[in-house]
Amino acid sequence: MKRTSPVIAAALITLASVGGAQDAPRVVSLTPANGNQEVDAAEVTEIVVVFDRAMSHNGYSFTGGGVTFPKIPTGKRPRWKNDKTCVLPVTLVPDHAYSLGLNSQSFQNFRSRQGVALVPVRWTFSTLPEKLLDPKRQRTRNRRALRELKRLLPSKYSYYDLRVKDWDALYAKHEAQVLAARTDRGWAAAVGRMLAPTQDLHLYLRHGSNVVGTGSRAVDSLCRPPLLKNYLRDFEQLGPQALAAKSSDGIGYVLIAAWTKSVDLDGVERALEGMRDQRAIIIDVRNNSGGSEMLARRIARHFVKGKRIYAKHRNRVRKGKSGFGPVFDREIQGVPNARRFNVPVVVLTSRYVMSSCEAFVLMMKQAKDCTLIGQRTFGSSGNPKPHELPNGVTILIPSWQVLRLDGTCFEGEGLAPDLEVAATSDDFKRKDPILEAALAHLRKKL
Repeated sequence: MKRTSPVIAAALITLASVGGAQDAPRVVSLTPANGNQEVDAAEVTEIVVVFDRAMSHNGYSFTGGGVTFPKIPTGKRPRWKNDKTCVLPVTLVPDHAYSLGLNSQSFQNFRSRQGVALVPVRWTFSTLPEKLLDPKRQRTRNRRALRELKRLLPSKYSYYDLRVKDWDALYAKHEAQVLAARTDRGWAAAVGRMLAPTQDLHLYLRHGSNVVGTGSRAVDSLCRPPLLKNYLRDFEQLGPQALAAKSSDGIGYVLIAAWTKSVDLDGVERALEGMRDQRAIIIDVRNNSGGSEMLARRIARHFVKGKRIYAKHRNRVRKGKSGFGPVFDREIQGVPNARRFNVPVVVLTSRYVMSSCEAFVLMMKQAKDCTLIGQRTFGSSGNPKPHELPNGVTILIPSWQVLRLDGTCFEGEGLAPDLEVAATSDDFKRKDPILEAALAHLRKKL
């Protein structure tokens, strides 16, 4: 936060965006713990962050706002308890979900003594209701819901056999904590922890407006918008999640950070239309983690001739390693020939790319002259379907396995680029090795 009031984290993809910090400080502990769904509002008067090193005391950035940001008592403000510990006084209310951040893309006041900013961290927790269900009744609810969960997963979860090898041992390890939950919301949080070994970003639980994930990742997109000006010109911002530019020698560039309604796809298509005179095109999706496959298809179709199969999938229909239905083809219909781009195209990829953006990558592989440059994608897709449990918690379970054209599954593996750029975060301080490789590759063709 600023020293006076909470701030809302920005999410714009602009040339002023801040790149990934090197040797950044880390959070050692949060109190209440991140994801704790059973915080006693009456007992908590301050929330505490502990870092792994001495921090600058010149500021702090507790980010967020609205009803989910903890109320700060009048006359109170954050304080540094010691070199590594920052305390925020709060007044919490019962039965409430809280969410805030430490630093954001726009506010970076949590810094080490050396001036290195903390990579943004999200922090969520919820308080207990004033009146709790009788413990025996709650335990019965917990047991019934767990029993139904155990019934559903083997027959509905498409990646049931992928990462967890001994489900009985997993249940035995966590059952006591799951059954001891004091609320349905707490039950969902305990199950989320239990299912963490799946590391599945598409397997999650929902209780009211509260969402509990089972997987997490800390992946650098290797995309640094501030560096683009070193290579490109004629920038055009296309809403908060996309931009277009050109090189001085006739290479068009489009960055698309999501396949959601927040992206101005009309603007992206207009920008592409304005690149008819360019000799090659770069589509940069390194910082795109997915969204709607239909929206991704809208852009990919400009590069594909006719109707092409770009992927396959099969649905889980029963339990067992062979418990899948028939394999279905996924198709894309290209635009009419007169509107199709016939120039060389490069798609920039990274480990951050997943889900519907991996579908986009597979679509683009059907273009006549498309090269994937960068690093292997993340490998995560699932088409999660909701299943209501007896305690009012909904679990969303991945229902399909997405396959390459040869029928192999790439979950947990990702899609390999045609030209791999072996770079790390340290290589992106002043240059963009992946974009440089793409420009060099295309210039050899022109």
